Parts: sequence; C-alpha cells; structure tokens
Amino acid sequence: MSATDLVRSLRDRCVTLLVAAICGSVLPGSTAAGEQTHQLRGLFCNTEGQLDEALSHMSRNVAPGAAAELTNDEEIVCTYVDLLHYIVERPRIIGEIPAEFPLVKYDGELVGVIVGGRVRPVSPPARVFFILRDRLPDAVTEQRV
Repeated sequence: MSATDLVRSLRDRCVTLLVAAICGSVLPGSTAAGEQTHQLRGLFCNTEGQLDEALSHMSRNVAPGAAAELTNDEEIVCTYVDLLHYIVERPRIIGEIPAEFPLVKYDGELVGVIVGGRVRPVSPPARVFFILRDRLPDAVTEQRV
C-alpha cells in the first residue's frame, strides 16, 4: 500500500467514525396520548432531497453542521441539532447508507424541542427528514415502488 493510499484510507476511516459519532443520539419517551417518541440529536432537513444534499457534502469530509449550512442556500432547510433534542414521533425508515458504520435515513413528525430541560411543543407537528446510526425500535420501513 502506497503512502497516498494509506492517507486516503485513514481519512476515509476518520470520516466514517466522525459521521457515526455525530449523526444522532436517541432517548426514548412517550406523549400523553401514549404515542412513542424519540428525543434525537443529529442532522434534520425539510425534505429528503435536502438531506441527500447535506449527506453529499458530508461525504467530502464536511462536518454535519457545515453540511447543513452549505445546504441552506436561500433559506434554512437543514439544521444540525447538537445542543438540544428534537422530539420525533412516527419515524419511518426511508433508506439506508451502507458504510463501515451504516446510517439509516428517516422521516417523522417533529412534535417538540427540548431546550434547557423544558419541552417546547411544535404545533402543528412538522415533517422532518433525518439520519441516525441506529434503527429506532418502533420505526416502520417504507416500501418504495
């Protein structure tokens, strides 16, 4: 293996580890109506296409926060949530990204935000697209035609 190949291999491994480490954390919960919720951190976008664009930036060694900023051309369409938690209901798996540490693409309903330990409801719920390292236990897999 040449020195260039070694550097490329190490860089690719570092990117994979970085993405796996920062693409979401999960804390389970529930709503008053008994709906399963998830308190999440990670990269969130308004559409699947915007999420794919941010992932494309990340594949070129761009950190998730910077990838969100690059995707936000004329308006804020992606957010990297790292200092608070989004509360999401009804997650659906819409794709998987194979890698050393695979990522799972989801869509779901944003129903709240935890800021400073307090829950701030989002009403009406907003549809969001996001990625995580893990499969959420109650997530259904969307069958695409």
